[in-house]
Amino acid sequence: MVISDLAYADVTFDGYRAPSFLAAPGALDVGVELTTMSKGYNMAGWRVGFCAGNAEMIRALATIKTYYDYGMFEPIQIAAIMALRHTEAAVEAQAKVYQRRRDVLCDGLERQGWPIGRPRATMFVWAKIPEPWASQMGSFEFAMKLLKEGDVVVSPGAAFGPAGEGYLRLALVENENRLRQAVRQIGRCLGGKAAAAAKTPAGS
Repeated sequence: MVISDLAYADVTFDGYRAPSFLAAPGALDVGVELTTMSKGYNMAGWRVGFCAGNAEMIRALATIKTYYDYGMFEPIQIAAIMALRHTEAAVEAQAKVYQRRRDVLCDGLERQGWPIGRPRATMFVWAKIPEPWASQMGSFEFAMKLLKEGDVVVSPGAAFGPAGEGYLRLALVENENRLRQAVRQIGRCLGGKAAAAAKTPAGS
């Protein structure tokens, strides 16, 4: 069985469109796809989502859900229906808000010498910890350094599994001014060492 999580399908940047697992040949035979209105429709906490795909798997999900809940509060259902019918432009505008925030954060960190791979989707930036810090401490230690010395909260990559070690996950949930402030505080915390390391020739 394949379960595809497409939660950020509506939050994409630079003309990119996230592909659906269900578009692959044979997908309906082996799996389902889940999505939510929490992200693109800004309905976090309303717990409105969808499951589509293999009929047998969906029947099993419906059986499980009968043990956990008895349906959704009707006004929320109506609001979700209206959002799906009439707010496509608002969803696109919301994605542009996150794109601007991504650019502010990435531009600021790049100026400080961070090696940044800009995401094409989602509300997060995965940033590789710059040298010399990457060779001195793990992601948990580095995240604590930014918290204690820079008053900036980030998520250590290792919290999401071994492949996340060496990275931080930074959320784009604050406005652009707050993100600029966070970048300034990170720069003061690190004392410009990231930028200096980025400019130092190898072997020097």
